[in-house]
Amino acid sequence: MREIKFRVWHHKEKKMYFRGYQKTFHVLLCEDDLGANGGKGTPVKRASYEDCELLESTGLADKHGREIYEGDRLIVNYRGKSFQGEAGPVPDMFRSRRLHPLHDLLQALGIPDDAEELEFEITGSRYDLPKV
Repeated sequence: MREIKFRVWHHKEKKMYFRGYQKTFHVLLCEDDLGANGGKGTPVKRASYEDCELLESTGLADKHGREIYEGDRLIVNYRGKSFQGEAGPVPDMFRSRRLHPLHDLLQALGIPDDAEELEFEITGSRYDLPKV
C-alpha cells in the first residue's frame, strides 16, 4: 500500500506547508526537514481544520522529480503534444478502482487513463500568489 501524504495550504497565513498531519482536533503543520526526518517534515505549529486545505499527493513525480499534489498546475506531454491543466482531487486514494491519480485531468484533456509515455511538469499551484 502506498503512503498517503498531504501538504497544507494555510488560508489565514496564505502559506503552503511542506507536510500536514490530521490529528483529532487540529492539523499539525510541518516545514521541510530536507530529508533529516525521513521526509516527514519538522513540526512547527498546530492549526484548526477550518484554516487549512489538505492537498493529497498523487504519488507521481514530474520530469524534475518534484512530487505532484492536488492543485498543482501542470504541463502534460503526450504523443508529441502539450496540454495544460490542474491536478484535481485524487479519485482513487487506495487504488481500488485502478484509476490514474490524475484521472480527472487526463479525462478533460482526452487522454486515456492507461496512456503510456506521459510526461508531467509542474508550472505552479492554484495558490501561487501574484508577485507584488
